[in-house]
Amino acid sequence: MTLWGIAWGYLWNRKFTAILTILSVALAVALISSVLTLREETRKRFEEEGQAFDLVVGAKGSPLQLVLSSVYFMDNPTGNIPWEVYEQIKNDKEYVQIAYPIALGDNYQGFRIVGTEKGLFQHKWISPITGEERQPFQVAKGRIFEQSFEAVLGALVAKETGLDIGDSFISSHGFVNLPEVLGGHGHEQHPYVVVGILKPSNSPFDRAIFTSIDSVWDIHANHEEEKEIQSGKSPEEEGDIRYQEWGKNPRSMITAVLVQLQSPALRFQYREMIRESTVAMAATPVEEISKLFEQFLGTAKTVLLTIGYLVVVVSALSIMIGLYLAIIQRRRDLAIMRALGASRVEIFGSVLIEAFWITLLGIFVGYVLGGIVSKIVGLYLTQKYGLSVTPFILTPEHITSFATVAVMGLLAGIIPAWQAYRRNIARDLMEL
Repeated sequence: MTLWGIAWGYLWNRKFTAILTILSVALAVALISSVLTLREETRKRFEEEGQAFDLVVGAKGSPLQLVLSSVYFMDNPTGNIPWEVYEQIKNDKEYVQIAYPIALGDNYQGFRIVGTEKGLFQHKWISPITGEERQPFQVAKGRIFEQSFEAVLGALVAKETGLDIGDSFISSHGFVNLPEVLGGHGHEQHPYVVVGILKPSNSPFDRAIFTSIDSVWDIHANHEEEKEIQSGKSPEEEGDIRYQEWGKNPRSMITAVLVQLQSPALRFQYREMIRESTVAMAATPVEEISKLFEQFLGTAKTVLLTIGYLVVVVSALSIMIGLYLAIIQRRRDLAIMRALGASRVEIFGSVLIEAFWITLLGIFVGYVLGGIVSKIVGLYLTQKYGLSVTPFILTPEHITSFATVAVMGLLAGIIPAWQAYRRNIARDLMEL
């Protein structure tokens, strides 16, 4: 029998201890693997959607907030900008290939209602990650909106709300679905009718409800007129926050403009032009998302990986202690092997191989567990943000971390192997 076979046999002679040690290694590897997988996959998905538009133009404030609210529908907008800004951008044929206005203001069951123009549904781009064409606005059922208060649902909206073609719903003011007793406000006089449902695209657009800009304008204009009639005061006199959001004339305001330039190389130059020539600001989605990952998620990754490697150290100690105790229990077997001709080096090697088996099995089981964790978290991210996650990937970072775990496992086997190497064969045989 080879040393590999002997080491394997000894390992499974103490199944319970071996399984516990393998699980301790697996838990550490699962933590490291899932952290690396989720960070890499979310980064890819965010940057993939961030490449959909070269610039986002909106009210001055936080560029990251502007990007998150207008591209990913994950934050409150920085404010509103005049319609004239969109007209200026759209007519700048020297720099701008195409521009899409969007107006945010309402939600239905927490899903953003996005006022826009039908041209957005023709938008597509090449993914920098896969090289494939991305076209997330393909209609699965029905058609694109033609009139005011017609709505097209993202795939996840339709799935989670149960709405179908021909159904109607009442939107709520603001970006959080609050009941009326907590300050929520519905627009009962202006129900939306579902006329289309989009195909799943594994993007944030799956969680949005699209309608015409006129629909958003009409709701807010009529809302302010109703409040003025009911109170006898103008919204300005009442200091109504909804009025402040949309200004004196809601039909003249939009939330942001999604811009595709003639060339991505023009991003910085055109961003400065917007800052100097308009009351708005421009943000580059891919840059802001990269900053987010580096500043916040990069720190979170470091913390979680540190915890993971601390668990690896504990697992290595478990390997060392387990093998050390096993050597004491097997001292007679090792003495017989030496008497039958096995060298000290072969004894040393058999113990190291046993440590290798434990570490290798721990890495494999940990990778599978990490993939399962990534799959579960990925399902949540898909439901919450429309971001898909591939649970089983193997990046250079994964390989480096697995190699590090393997080296630590082998190092943990050196001390028990050295104890086996130094054992006194004569004394051990006398104890038989």
